[in-house]
Amino acid sequence: MPLYQSRRQYQESLRRRQKRRQARMRRLRALMGVRFWTRAAITIGIGICLVFWAKFAFVYDIPTNFQASGLSNLSAYVTLKPWWFGPPAFDLLQTETSNLQPYLSPDESLLQGLGRYSAVVTHPDFIWVMKR
Repeated sequence: MPLYQSRRQYQESLRRRQKRRQARMRRLRALMGVRFWTRAAITIGIGICLVFWAKFAFVYDIPTNFQASGLSNLSAYVTLKPWWFGPPAFDLLQTETSNLQPYLSPDESLLQGLGRYSAVVTHPDFIWVMKR
Protein backbone atom coordinates (compact mmCIF):
# COMPACT_ATOMS: atom_id res chain seq x y z
CA MET A 1 0.00 0.00 0.00
CA PRO A 2 1.58 3.26 -1.08
CA LEU A 3 2.08 6.03 1.37
CA TYR A 4 0.01 9.09 0.68
CA GLN A 5 1.14 12.61 1.38
CA SER A 6 -2.29 13.79 2.41
CA ARG A 7 -5.70 12.54 3.31
CA ARG A 8 -7.08 14.15 0.14
CA GLN A 9 -4.81 12.05 -2.12
CA TYR A 10 -5.86 8.95 -0.24
CA GLN A 11 -9.56 9.79 -0.69
CA GLU A 12 -9.06 10.41 -4.44
CA SER A 13 -7.25 7.08 -4.76
CA LEU A 14 -10.13 5.31 -3.01
CA ARG A 15 -12.65 7.04 -5.29
CA ARG A 16 -10.73 5.95 -8.44
CA ARG A 17 -10.52 2.38 -7.19
CA GLN A 18 -14.23 2.37 -6.40
CA LYS A 19 -15.09 3.72 -9.89
CA ARG A 20 -12.90 1.07 -11.55
CA ARG A 21 -14.55 -1.64 -9.44
CA GLN A 22 -18.04 -0.35 -10.32
CA ALA A 23 -17.12 -0.31 -14.02
CA ARG A 24 -15.85 -3.92 -13.75
CA MET A 25 -19.07 -4.95 -12.01
CA ARG A 26 -21.20 -3.24 -14.71
CA ARG A 27 -19.30 -5.11 -17.43
CA LEU A 28 -19.66 -8.39 -15.52
CA ARG A 29 -23.43 -7.85 -15.05
CA ALA A 30 -23.81 -7.00 -18.74
CA LEU A 31 -21.92 -10.16 -19.68
CA MET A 32 -24.09 -12.25 -17.36
CA GLY A 33 -27.21 -10.70 -18.93
CA VAL A 34 -25.98 -11.51 -22.43
CA ARG A 35 -25.25 -15.08 -21.34
CA PHE A 36 -28.71 -15.43 -19.80
CA TRP A 37 -30.56 -14.11 -22.86
CA THR A 38 -28.42 -16.22 -25.21
CA ARG A 39 -29.25 -19.35 -23.22
CA ALA A 40 -32.92 -18.37 -23.05
CA ALA A 41 -33.07 -17.80 -26.84
CA ILE A 42 -31.36 -21.14 -27.53
CA THR A 43 -33.75 -22.94 -25.16
CA ILE A 44 -36.79 -21.31 -26.78
CA GLY A 45 -35.42 -22.19 -30.25
CA ILE A 46 -34.92 -25.82 -29.25
CA GLY A 47 -38.43 -25.88 -27.78
CA ILE A 48 -39.93 -24.51 -31.01
CA CYS A 49 -38.02 -27.12 -33.04
CA LEU A 50 -39.23 -29.87 -30.71
CA VAL A 51 -42.85 -28.74 -31.00
CA PHE A 52 -42.54 -28.53 -34.80
CA TRP A 53 -41.06 -32.03 -34.94
CA ALA A 54 -43.73 -33.34 -32.57
CA LYS A 55 -46.88 -31.97 -34.15
CA PHE A 56 -46.18 -30.58 -37.64
CA ALA A 57 -45.23 -32.28 -40.91
CA PHE A 58 -43.58 -30.79 -43.99
CA VAL A 59 -44.85 -32.48 -47.17
CA TYR A 60 -42.96 -31.69 -50.39
CA ASP A 61 -42.32 -32.94 -53.94
CA ILE A 62 -46.02 -33.57 -54.52
CA PRO A 63 -46.54 -35.26 -57.91
CA THR A 64 -48.36 -33.07 -60.43
CA ASN A 65 -50.89 -35.80 -61.23
CA PHE A 66 -51.76 -36.44 -57.57
CA GLN A 67 -55.50 -35.86 -57.06
CA ALA A 68 -56.07 -36.67 -53.37
CA SER A 69 -57.35 -33.74 -51.28
CA GLY A 70 -56.87 -31.29 -54.16
CA LEU A 71 -53.08 -31.25 -53.82
CA SER A 72 -52.35 -31.19 -57.56
CA ASN A 73 -51.59 -27.44 -57.64
CA LEU A 74 -49.27 -27.46 -54.58
CA SER A 75 -45.55 -28.13 -54.48
CA ALA A 76 -45.17 -28.20 -50.67
CA TYR A 77 -47.11 -27.56 -47.48
CA VAL A 78 -46.90 -27.74 -43.70
CA THR A 79 -49.72 -29.60 -42.00
CA LEU A 80 -50.79 -30.54 -38.51
CA LYS A 81 -50.15 -34.23 -37.84
CA PRO A 82 -52.96 -36.25 -36.24
CA TRP A 83 -50.33 -38.02 -34.09
CA TRP A 84 -47.43 -36.90 -31.88
CA PHE A 85 -43.73 -37.48 -32.65
CA GLY A 86 -43.55 -39.04 -36.08
CA PRO A 87 -41.46 -38.24 -39.13
CA PRO A 88 -41.34 -34.45 -39.65
CA ALA A 89 -40.88 -34.48 -43.44
CA PHE A 90 -42.46 -36.45 -46.27
CA ASP A 91 -41.01 -36.51 -49.79
CA LEU A 92 -43.89 -37.84 -51.88
CA LEU A 93 -41.76 -38.46 -54.99
CA GLN A 94 -39.43 -40.72 -53.00
CA THR A 95 -42.21 -42.65 -51.23
CA GLU A 96 -42.01 -46.35 -51.95
CA THR A 97 -44.73 -47.47 -54.31
CA SER A 98 -45.85 -51.05 -54.37
CA ASN A 99 -45.13 -52.92 -57.60
CA LEU A 100 -46.70 -56.07 -56.20
CA GLN A 101 -50.22 -54.80 -56.80
CA PRO A 102 -50.43 -53.45 -60.36
CA TYR A 103 -54.18 -52.89 -60.14
CA LEU A 104 -53.70 -49.87 -57.80
CA SER A 105 -53.82 -46.38 -59.24
CA PRO A 106 -50.71 -44.19 -58.69
CA ASP A 107 -52.58 -42.26 -55.97
CA GLU A 108 -53.59 -45.44 -54.13
CA SER A 109 -50.07 -46.82 -54.50
CA LEU A 110 -48.60 -43.63 -53.01
CA LEU A 111 -51.03 -43.74 -50.08
CA GLN A 112 -50.18 -47.38 -49.50
CA GLY A 113 -46.48 -46.45 -49.53
CA LEU A 114 -47.11 -43.84 -46.83
CA GLY A 115 -48.79 -46.48 -44.69
CA ARG A 116 -50.07 -45.20 -41.36
CA TYR A 117 -48.80 -41.69 -42.17
CA SER A 118 -51.16 -41.25 -45.13
CA ALA A 119 -53.35 -38.88 -43.08
CA VAL A 120 -50.95 -35.99 -43.85
CA VAL A 121 -52.00 -36.39 -47.50
CA THR A 122 -55.63 -37.52 -47.27
CA HIS A 123 -56.79 -35.11 -44.52
CA PRO A 124 -54.30 -32.24 -44.31
CA ASP A 125 -54.84 -29.34 -41.90
CA PHE A 126 -52.89 -26.70 -43.80
CA ILE A 127 -50.67 -24.36 -41.80
CA TRP A 128 -48.55 -23.09 -44.70
CA VAL A 129 -48.86 -23.76 -48.46
CA MET A 130 -46.45 -23.23 -51.37
CA LYS A 131 -48.16 -23.28 -54.75
CA ARG A 132 -46.54 -24.30 -58.02
